Amino acid sequence: MPEGPETHALADRLSTLLVDETLTRVRFIDPALQRRRALLEGRRVGAVEARGKALLTAVEGGWTLYTHSHLFGFWRFVEDLDALPDGAPPRLVLATLRGVAALYAAPSISLWRTDDLGAQPYLAKLGPDVLDPAVDAKGLLVHMRTPRFARRTLAMLLLDQGFAAGMGNYLRSEVLFQARLAPHRLLQDLTTGERRRLANALLDVPRRAYRAKHDDALPPGKDYLASTRAQFGFKVFERKGDPCPRGDGRIVESRLAGRRLYWCKGCQT
Repeated sequence: MPEGPETHALADRLSTLLVDETLTRVRFIDPALQRRRALLEGRRVGAVEARGKALLTAVEGGWTLYTHSHLFGFWRFVEDLDALPDGAPPRLVLATLRGVAALYAAPSISLWRTDDLGAQPYLAKLGPDVLDPAVDAKGLLVHMRTPRFARRTLAMLLLDQGFAAGMGNYLRSEVLFQARLAPHRLLQDLTTGERRRLANALLDVPRRAYRAKHDDALPPGKDYLASTRAQFGFKVFERKGDPCPRGDGRIVESRLAGRRLYWCKGCQT
């Protein structure tokens, strides 16, 4: 699943295509949504933004298109509708005079009154977005005091979008490595200094990954992880058996919270 950096980079790409342009053609594969396409078609796009791993496309008239790619969804960008590839049809097509964006295989697409977005189930549960410039370490430290997080392991918490929106599996490994924290630690057991290291890493690592994707100029594609690997470079993720970059041992692979996690037992305590 694309994580926060990929989703925010995708929002930038979609903004270039859509913002301040009129949607000349809108097509949904879902018949119920297709019947409502007039809420978008012929209207000017005001903004495209990422929240966590979701994308919000707002149009004049007070409507917002919500999309979430989950595990298998991906976007394609082409110059015109005729350039879309044959095969399985996209679940969503957005066209302007600048070009066409098509979303494939994504299970979550819906239309919302912009004023009602707070009731959207995924958005309603999000914690602070680690890619949001308004989120800072001080705010994250306050958020860490939320009682329901106290007795959970860091390995679990860093996949919980209610704890830190935009986080995901490769970011989890990289954040814990930068913070020098072992994945089995409980949040309530961290010292003040360790919490500060965690808060700083939660902001620094995803934002460096986003800058790497943004500077690369390649749009997020179907194989987002390979793209991120090439552009950002992982210190520990998918580096099982390699020497620790700090020289404290070798990188090991664990399966925690049902996902692969890479870390160094020598320097992460």
